[in-house]
Amino acid sequence: MRIQLLMLYLLTGLGTGAYAQEMWGAAPGNYAGQMGIDLNPASIADAPYRWEIHFVSLDASILNNYMYLKGDSRLIRKSVKGESVEEDKFTDRYTRNPDKFAYGSAFLKYPAFIWSGKKLSAAFHVSTRAELSASKVPYHLAKYLKEGFDYNPQQNTNYAVRNLRAGLLTWHEFGVTIAGVLHDSKEYFWTGGVTLNYNYGLTGVYVRLDDADYILPADTLLIVNNIQAEYGHALPDNGTRGSNDPLAKRGKGYSFTAGVQFFKNRNEAFFNPCKRNNGEKPYDYRLGVSLMDIGYLHYTEGTRTYLFDNRNTAWFGIDTVKFDDWVTTDSILSEQFYGNSRSSRDQRSMRMVLPAAASVQLDVPFNENVFLNLSILQRIPFGPYSLRRANQVALTPRYESRHFEISMPFSFYEQFRPRIGLGLRFGILTIGTDMISPLLGITDSYGADLYFGLAWRSFKGCDGSGSGRGRRPNIENCKTPK
Repeated sequence: MRIQLLMLYLLTGLGTGAYAQEMWGAAPGNYAGQMGIDLNPASIADAPYRWEIHFVSLDASILNNYMYLKGDSRLIRKSVKGESVEEDKFTDRYTRNPDKFAYGSAFLKYPAFIWSGKKLSAAFHVSTRAELSASKVPYHLAKYLKEGFDYNPQQNTNYAVRNLRAGLLTWHEFGVTIAGVLHDSKEYFWTGGVTLNYNYGLTGVYVRLDDADYILPADTLLIVNNIQAEYGHALPDNGTRGSNDPLAKRGKGYSFTAGVQFFKNRNEAFFNPCKRNNGEKPYDYRLGVSLMDIGYLHYTEGTRTYLFDNRNTAWFGIDTVKFDDWVTTDSILSEQFYGNSRSSRDQRSMRMVLPAAASVQLDVPFNENVFLNLSILQRIPFGPYSLRRANQVALTPRYESRHFEISMPFSFYEQFRPRIGLGLRFGILTIGTDMISPLLGITDSYGADLYFGLAWRSFKGCDGSGSGRGRRPNIENCKTPK
């Protein structure tokens, strides 16, 4: 039952990669480049590198509070040996409270570029992104989606669903970033930046279940006393006006990310390789504020939305219905609730809002190499058709230099189970995870996360190398590099 599986993926987050693209083990650093520009585009203004050639980066992860992998599953060890994990190691958290949620995102960023000047900086990128969110999923509905309608302990009980929201988006993103120094003084230093994106829509799905009351007296009978719901989709198998090509354009939209950074007592020597290696702190502290993913996607090609306005039904034989594709599913649901296979059709287009958020980042150095970063991210829901981002708090100690960085983020998502990660940057390679427990099998895992990137940076060296490597520069003969 392909549709039931997709709904389970939407409502519990089992089928996609990713809960966030923040990459707390990499993004807050002074050398993050393209791997930090999505957190705050002001970070590239007067950076400690002249330019960056970004070859590729990837982030893929998942977070939910319902399905989990037991800590003693030995997933990595068995995968290396070619063995499978026992089915009972992957189970659910069947609790009445809280409601279940899932948050996901994944991105693949292609070759990109940053040029960082003294007053003005610029960058561009192209990436493919996927975002998922589901919220207010009651435990009984999650259980039925996992076990099927023959889960006897829940039969003959009236259940209610209120304000459930779920959505899935995939798109190509083409972005240009402009950043610069807003104010430059010895004590107060301000930078600002904005990224403007054109979004090429690939696929989209949303589900709104505002109100529903139902009961299953038996495996074969579903009684819906009332339902107020709406859903829509723009997918490869939508039938008329749609394309079976998953990379076909089905919509478009625009978005932006903007931010500012404030440095207290910024030490230019840290950002100027002609004056480095003096052991001084780069600043007393750095404070950043940003708005992320403010925008939308408007789908028109192969798009359908369906509305069920205060309907009810007694559905006999629900356990034998075949939801093989979206066209069939749309017709079956409309026939069951309206008595006509087309009566639930509403619109041929849909507009979905990206998972917007506001973020604050505080970075405190102890010396030239040791830092502590505190970042807070709060979602901004823009109406009933917006995807939701996970609220997050991350505390990240790190050691960084031009060519080496190691960090260990402690992050807390949706007030549910803190996580420990590990990030490493060595030369052109950055790799890490914000959730290391699934890799080690230490604790029960409600998600997984992995990111990596390849980028080469020029450090404006004064020794003729152009990269900042080689002998220590002669400061007296140095020219101002920017």
